Amino acid sequence: MAEYGTSVESTASPDRVWKIWSDMSTWGDWNPNVSTMEWQGGFASGTTGIMNTRAGQHHKMKLLDVVPGRSFALEGGKTKIAQHVEVKGPLGPVLGGMLGPQVSKEFGTLLQNLAKKAEAS
Repeated sequence: MAEYGTSVESTASPDRVWKIWSDMSTWGDWNPNVSTMEWQGGFASGTTGIMNTRAGQHHKMKLLDVVPGRSFALEGGKTKIAQHVEVKGPLGPVLGGMLGPQVSKEFGTLLQNLAKKAEAS
């Protein structure tokens, strides 16, 4: 799994930052991508809602692992479908380099077809 992020330093207190961050009605004030948040149940683990973007998109979201004043996770509303091949053993690096691209070259098409079928049913 790859993770990406950044941090900044502020003279604001952690409580002040958390108060703003956990008030989803203000996200559009400081996040240029968000127009509005439609949220049910407040800022707590398990609550759900929709993030509306300035580009006109609507993303189903869910709050997870909320630790008040400290951290939270935000889950998007899409399902990630993945398929990969792994070649192990002493010859894994050699055989994997030769066979991996050949075996996996159609994965993108297969997964797109699977997603379309699932979305239509």
